[in-house]
Amino acid sequence: MNQLIFSSLADQAITSSELPSSNTLAIALGANLPSKVGSPASTLKAIRPEIKKTIHQWIQSLIQEISDKKTLQENLRWRWSPLFETLPIGGPSNQPSYINAVVLIDGPIMTSLVPSESAALNLLAKLLQIEQSYGRNRSSSSVPWGPRTLDIDLIAWGGLQVNHKKLILPHPRLIERSFVITPLAAALNLQESEPQQVSLNTDW
Repeated sequence: MNQLIFSSLADQAITSSELPSSNTLAIALGANLPSKVGSPASTLKAIRPEIKKTIHQWIQSLIQEISDKKTLQENLRWRWSPLFETLPIGGPSNQPSYINAVVLIDGPIMTSLVPSESAALNLLAKLLQIEQSYGRNRSSSSVPWGPRTLDIDLIAWGGLQVNHKKLILPHPRLIERSFVITPLAAALNLQESEPQQVSLNTDW
């Protein structure tokens, strides 16, 4: 079920990109505690260039012939959702609200990549280094679903399915989390017309 729903979202990403196959990368971001740069919203803004740099380095490690920044910039598309404030799910009852967002990365370079478990795990490790630099502690002793200075989740990479102890793709609780679905839908709809509610004479 989860795979089918994300496939539908991925189809939207592909058909909106004028590419035969986008291998869209989807990353979810969240925070509800201050970090070294300030508020959760400030944190999510601060990590944007770091995520871009990380993705660039990751791609260059996969495609050795790409060595210049200009080529990467011209052949990648970044779609950042707006920031959303959401209530926490699970964990301590008194924790603050979260600030959440999603970024989608596609473009000709992503289309040329072949999604694989090893490459996805390598990217995850790099993203978790960013988390750690902002004070996130993912140790087993941390409170489940507790407050955090930064949360970076790799939620999908094209149609890749991964079932690894460190990573499951698509994200196993994607459809249960409005704080992911809402920013994801917003990122997909950037610069496109939004659907309008239809007034019906009868219930459906």
